[in-house]
Amino acid sequence: MAFNTNYEDVQDFDLIPKGEYEVIITKIEERTTQNGATGLNFALTIRNDVEQNCKNRCIFHTLWKRREPTQADMQVQGYSFKQIMQLAKAVRLPSGKSYETVYSLCDELSGKIMRVTVGYREYNGRTYEDVKFMNESQFPECKHTFKTAVTSDTVAQRPAETFANSGTSYGSVNDYEEILSDGDLPF
Repeated sequence: MAFNTNYEDVQDFDLIPKGEYEVIITKIEERTTQNGATGLNFALTIRNDVEQNCKNRCIFHTLWKRREPTQADMQVQGYSFKQIMQLAKAVRLPSGKSYETVYSLCDELSGKIMRVTVGYREYNGRTYEDVKFMNESQFPECKHTFKTAVTSDTVAQRPAETFANSGTSYGSVNDYEEILSDGDLPF
């Protein structure tokens, strides 16, 4: 089947312009840098159910563990207690709710919405987006729809139909060979 190039839905991946954005928290991971700094990395997707620029683009935000945590910071595994509380307030978690760890709070944050103010910061000669402020959403009813991602699970599935009505069908999922690393490639 032939196709034509169509750039209507293609986005540029320049820096997201400074300003306020309604976002949904799509992923939270704790990572440690090569220098030993540990942070909670948040992937924030700009909502597509609100009229705004850059819909479906991601903003990444990291909350870093404190070098010299206070007693309050130790309650949230060494992260800034004030930053964690600002985040919890921005997504409208109930005041006074108890959590065993910051990680159990993060489980509840996933999928929550808020409004962020994006600015820029310089690091190693490059400019990056930076979340300056987190506030409650002005659009508390979320109808964001996620794009369907293509993964190795969806690509290596047995087709429901035969290919081009040739009468030939693909083998089962067990017939596919898993390649673990570049070293396993035959070329």
